[in-house]
Amino acid sequence: MKKWYSTIFVTTKRDKMRIKQTAGALFFWVTISIMALSGCIKDDELNTDPAFMLGFSTDTVVFDTVFTSIGSSMRPLVIRNNGDNRINISRITLARGKASPFRLNIDGTATEEYSNLEIAANDSAYIFVKVTIDPKNVSSPLVESDSIVFVTNGNIQDVKLVAWGQDAYFHIDVTLSGDITLPDDKPHVIYGKLIAGSGCNLNITEGTKLYFHSNSSLEIRSGASLNVAGTLEKPVTFTGDRLEDYYLDKPGMWDGIWLEKGSRNSSFTYAEITNAKVGIQADSIGYDGSEPLRLHNCMIHNMINYGIRATKSKIIATNCQITNSGGNVVSIENGGDYDFRNCTIARYFNGRGYPALTMSNYATDTTGKKLPAELTAAYFGNCIITGNQSGEISLNELEGTAFNFQFEQCLVQWDEKLYEEYKSNFLNCISNKEAKFIDPYTNDFQLDTLSYAIDAASITIINNTVPAIIFDRKGVSRHEHGLPDMGVYERVEIGK
Repeated sequence: MKKWYSTIFVTTKRDKMRIKQTAGALFFWVTISIMALSGCIKDDELNTDPAFMLGFSTDTVVFDTVFTSIGSSMRPLVIRNNGDNRINISRITLARGKASPFRLNIDGTATEEYSNLEIAANDSAYIFVKVTIDPKNVSSPLVESDSIVFVTNGNIQDVKLVAWGQDAYFHIDVTLSGDITLPDDKPHVIYGKLIAGSGCNLNITEGTKLYFHSNSSLEIRSGASLNVAGTLEKPVTFTGDRLEDYYLDKPGMWDGIWLEKGSRNSSFTYAEITNAKVGIQADSIGYDGSEPLRLHNCMIHNMINYGIRATKSKIIATNCQITNSGGNVVSIENGGDYDFRNCTIARYFNGRGYPALTMSNYATDTTGKKLPAELTAAYFGNCIITGNQSGEISLNELEGTAFNFQFEQCLVQWDEKLYEEYKSNFLNCISNKEAKFIDPYTNDFQLDTLSYAIDAASITIINNTVPAIIFDRKGVSRHEHGLPDMGVYERVEIGK
């Protein structure tokens, strides 16, 4: 018998072990190959689900401080396919098309539109966004905006683009601390929240301009203070960051100014606050030994909700125009202590609804129950409270709780029949006569020739007011043209 038969049929224990190991390894690699092949086949399938959503590294691509020095910059945007199949983005485009200052770079191509970008399963792709603006061109919009529109399986998504077109200081969700004075040599653009943190003393000097992006705000936290010191020639401006003509009288462009409970010693002089949701929200200001909120020669105009919303606060307002809000122009809630002199509080907002002024001496809990909150004082002297409705004053009294107020030498639009019991609270007032402003719908609240407010103010109130209001908000003397007028502006006849 040949020996070679034994090499076929006879094996040692070591040989058996080697055969098992070889077979096991072969099985493992075959299995892996099949799984890999199966995975490749699956990954290679095209996702056609119309509900599929792309993922993005951000929902807004922001270009900010680059514009203080140069006029163009590039930012990356990551597009993510988090699915198990490849996807085809049928269209990527700029919403403004060729008119946009932005450009896209996709797969090495600079364009404003791109078609059929494929991304493998669980993979991502980069888009580079470039914007070109001359930052020294003062005639360019303060803000340029656009969006990148993505169409995938018929589903539309977008990523917003925001860039500033002028040289400015930029504050993006910033909390300030210590003693801070904002420089006035360039505008300030706020994106998100500009916060004065606890212990911060924020000073804003004459001529400073603050422009707020949509849903942005100035917030003064507990323990912080705000001092706004504008002048007649150089007021401090708070408004939205869209400066095109279409937006100049559009309310709700930004959130507003919030003086948080516990903030202290805040004041506004020659401040112009326009086009927000709420001009100033004062939350329990002026208590615990701090000074009242002081407003002098200010204009708070064109809010979508409130001009001033005061909750159990102390406020002294002199020579102020507070006008045209979708809600109350001045809302006094939960009591407090207030003094308004030679102010114009008027609501000529499109459509009827809320009265210009409302006052209450109670708070309301979550169940609707009224909780006592004393209105210790609310004085209005030489003021105009009016609007385009028959009643522009709302009085909401909780019996048994202090509800102290007085209107002296004021022109008021109110429902005398409804408030018969309050007649003694109106001293030497002109009721339900037209104020006759030149054009209240275009923010001209100066008195027309036939206004009932002309020569109707009390000179005693003017002489006894601190700070002095012998000049109106525009610097016109109240002593040189006969008797003084009610409201914030003194009527001056042509030639006098």
